[in-house]
Amino acid sequence: MFDRDHILLISVIFLLSGFVKGISGIGLPAISLAFLTMFMGIKLAIALVVMPGLFTNFWQVFGKYKVGNIIIRIWPLLIFLFIFSLIGARVLVNYSDIFTLLLGIILSLYSLISLIHRNKITIPVKYEKILGVFAGALGGFFGGSTGTFIFPLAFYIYSLKMNKNEFLQTIALVLISASLFLGIALTGNKLWTLDLFLYSSYAVIPSFIGMYVGRNLQFLFNEDLFRKIFLYVLMIIGLLIINKAII
Repeated sequence: MFDRDHILLISVIFLLSGFVKGISGIGLPAISLAFLTMFMGIKLAIALVVMPGLFTNFWQVFGKYKVGNIIIRIWPLLIFLFIFSLIGARVLVNYSDIFTLLLGIILSLYSLISLIHRNKITIPVKYEKILGVFAGALGGFFGGSTGTFIFPLAFYIYSLKMNKNEFLQTIALVLISASLFLGIALTGNKLWTLDLFLYSSYAVIPSFIGMYVGRNLQFLFNEDLFRKIFLYVLMIIGLLIINKAII
């Protein structure tokens, strides 16, 4: 199914997407999907991002804050993320193009509005869990049907009262869960094979290399600059996803 040219293509794409994730904390699945889909279609592309999405977030999830405390804070999101990932994967078979286009439009508009409106929207603590249910459900549905879990999970976590390091750990934990759930959903819907598993596992290597370089640069940024980089990356991802949906 894949030849030497495809291996080279996978290497370059995941090196780039890993670098972006290292810089901003997000973007590996979305950016790799945007480019992979141009060459091999969305179903194969989604299967390839599972292992890089899983392992690069393991690196990011451990840090200053205890993972157990993060899980307690966002457990409703994780439960509904799993349930709706299974539902979204069923939709992938027939309706992925429509939801992919919608996802790209939402990401681009949100990023643009946030960059223009400089005051960050913050979710009050008393509403965190109930809004986490809706964020998990929507994130799981979009992730299962498009392979990109960034909406609205990144928006939700970005709106919690967290500093840069806590945000990076939390988004990594959510995306680890999302990658696991996506793998389960694809396997259950016969969209993931042994060959795809092996190629997806290979893609972890260039992803780690790119992420290592990007993460070393990330420590140079203050909170305000990190916020701008995060939003610009979201906007670029949105535009790439729109392009993927219409070509």
